[in-house]
Amino acid sequence: MAEEAKQEKGLTFQISPDGGKLLATYEPVAQKVPIDTDWVWQALDAQNLSDLFILDDALSNLVKRCAVAADRFTMQIGERRDGTLALTVAPDLMSAYITITSAYGGNAVTSEQILQALQEQKIVSGILHDEIEKAVGEREVLKREIAKGRSPQPGEDSQFISLIPEMRERCPLADDTDNVDYRNLGGIVSVKSGDPLMRRYPATKGTPGENILGTPLPTTDGNDIAFTPNLSGTVFAENDSDLLLAAISGLPVQVDHGIIVEPVINLKNVDLSSGNLHFEGTVNIAGDVKAGMEVKATGDIIIGGVAEAAKIEAGGNIEIKGGVIGQREVRNQKGELNPDISYVHAGGSVTAQFVENACIIAGRDINIREVAMKSELTAGNEVIVGEQGMKKGHIIGGVCRATTLVHAIIAGSPANVSTRIEVGVDPSISEKLSIVKQQLEEKEKRQEETAKTLAYIRDNPAKVDAGMARLKERVYNIQQAEITELTGQKKRLQKRLELVNNARIEIERTVYFGVHLMVGDKTLLIEDDLESKTFTRGEEGIAY
Repeated sequence: MAEEAKQEKGLTFQISPDGGKLLATYEPVAQKVPIDTDWVWQALDAQNLSDLFILDDALSNLVKRCAVAADRFTMQIGERRDGTLALTVAPDLMSAYITITSAYGGNAVTSEQILQALQEQKIVSGILHDEIEKAVGEREVLKREIAKGRSPQPGEDSQFISLIPEMRERCPLADDTDNVDYRNLGGIVSVKSGDPLMRRYPATKGTPGENILGTPLPTTDGNDIAFTPNLSGTVFAENDSDLLLAAISGLPVQVDHGIIVEPVINLKNVDLSSGNLHFEGTVNIAGDVKAGMEVKATGDIIIGGVAEAAKIEAGGNIEIKGGVIGQREVRNQKGELNPDISYVHAGGSVTAQFVENACIIAGRDINIREVAMKSELTAGNEVIVGEQGMKKGHIIGGVCRATTLVHAIIAGSPANVSTRIEVGVDPSISEKLSIVKQQLEEKEKRQEETAKTLAYIRDNPAKVDAGMARLKERVYNIQQAEITELTGQKKRLQKRLELVNNARIEIERTVYFGVHLMVGDKTLLIEDDLESKTFTRGEEGIAY
């Protein structure tokens, strides 16, 4: 309906008969008074018309025409506009978003309109009514989520929880200030017969999900994993097969899916008087391992002094509180290991004060407090030389390899001693993965052949002996169990390979000219001394 405005300065405002347009009418007056856009806005506001949508440049054009017009004219300067809504649905059908524009003198968007839009898109699940009401109240919103699906939650595999609070974890520990001490792998804790060691929690069921269209999303249950069989030095609790107890007194060592208890042997030194030592358990040597001697243990080896031109092998960790010293360079001209070096091989981690002319191999970490000189260090996880912020921590000469990280204070030397540092490749895991893939492929082919035979038997029961049919069924089930186990191994190995993508080399102070670096399949020869760098694998090469 038209609304007449009080005439001022020859200008009036009214709504068009259809109620949709804002019109301005100019009547010439004897005494023309200048007007501007501010005056127009005030006049519109006084008539409650300022909330309508004003067309671009309309007010400035109106002012200009009024200034020169000799005759009456009417022009449109605005219009009523209803609020609008736009509904966006995510491609994965797990979210829906609303965008609302404000109304200009028209009808605002209502929650009923939004619910109707959802209904038209067949969105019936996960509707966020509170968010819809908030959006309507705010009148103008940009891509507000108003429907959210429920993602499926996979079940958890069986969990194995250690019940020994002080038990040494096979990784560096943090002190009270959260600083990681790469020398401290935890103390040796003993248990006595009957002590609880570990509890197993069964796998859990997965929780299915649902997208916003109400379509169910399947999930997977966790894998039910048993304790590793034949855990030495342990027994299961009576009437509770998920509780593992110590059967003997000794050293608890955590392994995959269980704990074993190993006896410990204590010696002053390993020399000619003791002879070479091979021990099923853990060895604690208060003093030194003399030149030419050999110590092997299935558990940990702790040496309070120095290992000089000795061979040290452990299934667990090796801790050498002094140094590791060889009497010759690690390799001869043919690339073979010299016999007079120090050779240290641990299934877990190796820690030492310093190493020189030594070959050290660790399944997990290598931690050297002061210097690694003319040695070969190979770690399945990381190599740490020196402590953060300390002056000592040199890698001088030799080769240093790790899967995920090499950290040192200084790499190389001003004398340009040949030094090579490599990260990002774990050949042992890659080789294992290749073998598992091949075995899995062979098993799947055999199962496919068995499945064809079973299909023939089911289609022609009269032609095949019942005993043969049962045998083929058992063979098929055995093959399925083997395929399931190999598939699990494949996933675990692939997950370990993914860690290599984050491999890096960290040098706190200086990387000297001539140091060779390798990150994954990328190489870099340092041509000028560099200060405090982290090297990672980039698309074009090593980035730093």
